[in-house]
Amino acid sequence: MKKIIITLVVIGAIITGIILMLSDGSESGYEVPVLNETDDEVAFVRRYVPSVTVTNVSYADSLQEVGRALISGDTLTTGNSGYAMVLFLDESIARVSPSSQMVIRSELNPERNLNLRTHVGMLLGGIFLDVETDPNREFEITTTRAVASVKGTRFGVTADDKIWVEEGEVEVTIRETGEVRSLGNKMYLQVEADGTVDSGELTDQELAELVDEYEILEGDLIERQMKIQFRNRSGDPVEEQIRVFEQSDSSNE
Repeated sequence: MKKIIITLVVIGAIITGIILMLSDGSESGYEVPVLNETDDEVAFVRRYVPSVTVTNVSYADSLQEVGRALISGDTLTTGNSGYAMVLFLDESIARVSPSSQMVIRSELNPERNLNLRTHVGMLLGGIFLDVETDPNREFEITTTRAVASVKGTRFGVTADDKIWVEEGEVEVTIRETGEVRSLGNKMYLQVEADGTVDSGELTDQELAELVDEYEILEGDLIERQMKIQFRNRSGDPVEEQIRVFEQSDSSNE
């Protein structure tokens, strides 16, 4: 049964990746970037809250420890309560919210120790990023209807085509029309299903709520074992241990 489940996960990841690649070039406003991809490590999972899985053509792994390396083409998926913090070689950070899925592609420098061009395809959920400033490097996030290109900023992207900026600047291309808009501090843009674009400025409260969703990844996490009891279909009592990750209370330290 386990082999069947893993096989289905891998097939699903492959199909999802194909759909993403086909959709990326479907509109004249955006062209799929051609990257020189290798099997080298392009990022690492620095922190996570289960469940988080990493899939590619040849594997489907559920994360069991931090430090998991990611290569170009990997799909990272978080469960209903899962979070992940991904650290790229250029020290850019992507915080991934629950029920999210993204495909990571990146081209490295000749020394294989720095991301030159990074492309993240958001399929589900959302991410909050810190992208290092460097005019010689590219960092791009795509959704169904928009492309966010950055040079250095703190901003968020959701798979339902919302881009918001805490600080810095993000250039957004509307894929259907090719229109380019620039977002600065506390600004947002939402591309609706009918192609209309809503944009404006976030209130302090709205911005705080967006950022606070990822707060669990900023503090130290403590792993605890929790026992749960339930009855199986036969009515027999069953006890099971699960791992729970909680934020430490640094104020008591």
